[in-house]
Amino acid sequence: MGCPFMKGKEKNKVILADRDGFYLQRLKRCLERKGDMAVLGMTDSGPALLEMVRQTKPDVLLMDVLLGERDGFWVLENLKKEGIGCICILISAIDSDKLVRRAITLGADYYMAKPIQGELLMERIHQLLEQENGCAVQEKKKEVVQEAEEDPFRNLEGEISVLLSRMGISASIKGYHYIRKAVLMAVEDQDVLVGITKGLYPDIARMYKTTASKVERAIRHAIESAWKKNGPQVYFEVAGYLPAEKPTNGQFIAALSEYFRIQGKERPKKIS
Repeated sequence: MGCPFMKGKEKNKVILADRDGFYLQRLKRCLERKGDMAVLGMTDSGPALLEMVRQTKPDVLLMDVLLGERDGFWVLENLKKEGIGCICILISAIDSDKLVRRAITLGADYYMAKPIQGELLMERIHQLLEQENGCAVQEKKKEVVQEAEEDPFRNLEGEISVLLSRMGISASIKGYHYIRKAVLMAVEDQDVLVGITKGLYPDIARMYKTTASKVERAIRHAIESAWKKNGPQVYFEVAGYLPAEKPTNGQFIAALSEYFRIQGKERPKKIS
């Protein structure tokens, strides 16, 4: 569909789909606030959404899995059959690894678990648009295994997001983002877990323009928060055991990174 991110003064075209009309209005305001996106339409119906995409050829499609009449998977299946290409981001309150895998198989470019931060959503949309503009996006409609090999960083990030959300760690706190980055780094290179205080924390701090001590405290706070919610249960699924006390930052990050590595999600070194 070309290179949508740099279109001069032309705005990127977006379509939204969710059963919650109030949520759609909030999402529309969030996307149009910066002035480089235009929401062409909103709907709560799968068939209506498919027809809207056919007619308007949007650059970006944001939709929930649960829609009226037909769900988001049905929409993805038909977009794939008809060869209609656009960046598709799935947003859902359903926390399921199987859901993410199926969505990617059907052609979704990214998955985000509700509740989401507006700034984070905008960042992900712009990243995907930039990738397409730079001709760096691989073919989007391949098998899950091939997709994971060609663009592992994006898929892994979505899966980590799902897991943290299941634990009860909200995307609205800084520790959520620090943990996700730490797990990504540890999956790509196990050595980062050696000397975590002198290596991993400072590296993450530089990325987020903060201090290593603040990174450490934010991660510890996120783990403490999770341990009061669904953290122990999900951690048991991940690590295969439940410690007598909440794990340390290093133990937590190591358990999650090893979980994804054992799953066959081992990734090559991150490219910038």
